[in-house]
Amino acid sequence: MYSKIINYIRQRIEITNEELEEGLKYSVSKTYGKGDYIIRIGEPCRFIGYINEGLMVTTTVDDDGKESAFDFKCENCFFTYTEGLLNNAPSHKNFIALEDCKTLILSKEHLEKVLKSNPKFETLFSKILAEDLASVLKNQQSMKEQGIEERYLSLEQKYPGALQRIPVKYIAGYLGIEPESLSRLRRRLAGKTK
Repeated sequence: MYSKIINYIRQRIEITNEELEEGLKYSVSKTYGKGDYIIRIGEPCRFIGYINEGLMVTTTVDDDGKESAFDFKCENCFFTYTEGLLNNAPSHKNFIALEDCKTLILSKEHLEKVLKSNPKFETLFSKILAEDLASVLKNQQSMKEQGIEERYLSLEQKYPGALQRIPVKYIAGYLGIEPESLSRLRRRLAGKTK
């Protein structure tokens, strides 16, 4: 259960087994079923999670009530609604399990204990937040600078093998196109590789 998260942590900070054990002792295992909402728009987020297995989508809803994919979270990835975790703001995104997800969850209260117990965890948490922010900014930049085909190929590269697991409506919404346009794009790209 902990081998993936331990590898993830050790790729970012130097830490002893004892320190890891101390930091992970507060986390709890939680499984979400396909279609479950992990966080809903308007709800506060009071935890940080890590995905051992599975795939999630974060969605936003525009003024007309149309839901669109904002980002995807897959195995070996932390997830949280950062603003809510830091200042109790209600979420402006849904987090939805696209398939059964096995996660480790650390409550906000326990997170604060872990961060105070060892400065290495503060460093790790800062790196996680920085990586998440960099991902959001990169997505926003690609929306402005890249065409649909480039964005699709970037998505494919960012989540290798995951696009076959993500429903077409979410990929299309993420790209800002209709599902029919995504089907045409995929046919065109398949024709280029032949």
